[in-house]
Amino acid sequence: MITAQGISWNIGGAQILDDISVSVGAGELLGIIGPNGAGKSSLVNILSGVRRPSRGTISIGDRDVTRKGATARSRMGLARSFQTSALFDGLTAAENVRLAVQGTRPGGLSLVRRAAATATGETVEGLLERVRMPGKAGALAGGLSHGDRRKLELAMALASEPSVLLLDEPMAGVSAEDVDGLTTIIGEVRDTGVAVLMVEHHMHVVLGLADRVAVVHHGKLLACGSAGEVTGDPEVQRAYLGEAL
Repeated sequence: MITAQGISWNIGGAQILDDISVSVGAGELLGIIGPNGAGKSSLVNILSGVRRPSRGTISIGDRDVTRKGATARSRMGLARSFQTSALFDGLTAAENVRLAVQGTRPGGLSLVRRAAATATGETVEGLLERVRMPGKAGALAGGLSHGDRRKLELAMALASEPSVLLLDEPMAGVSAEDVDGLTTIIGEVRDTGVAVLMVEHHMHVVLGLADRVAVVHHGKLLACGSAGEVTGDPEVQRAYLGEAL
């Protein structure tokens, strides 16, 4: 569903990414791990169209999207979440989801009252139930727990019914209970046939959920394979995991 070939990114004379190639098929989850500053979020930004690579190509399905921006890619079926929460805190959970649904319409309008006309209560409630937030439609986003904020961001990403979903540290800062809940939700999304690429530091989540794991270190792809292959790689152990793990 999404393929990146030979991605490199230079900025200000610094080499942020160096010749990275990854792909994620339909119904597959690729976990991206690596130390802080390795280039993981930069890779997500380039895949989503927020940044343009210095070299390399990106395809969604059979379409080359290397020179297309984030808006065009979203209309081709790509959605993403961000490392830092990106919600409208003064709006309710339902209103946030309505805006996300409206944003998937060509020429979408940003006013909540107009968004409500194109996003039925059933659609909104369905998305909130999908991320285990029943009964919280009227709660202000700014008053939600951190775990529920992450779930709401996921509901907004799913509003466009994406074929490709990029998740940048969806478990960051949430409780152990919420980590388990988010893991279940993301696994269910993958099982519907969506291609999921997830950057995450919770190793038990990545190793238990990902079909394949890619390790990024100093902007390079250090290894890519099954969880067993990656955790058994001596270079990965030295660079990131530690020999004990």
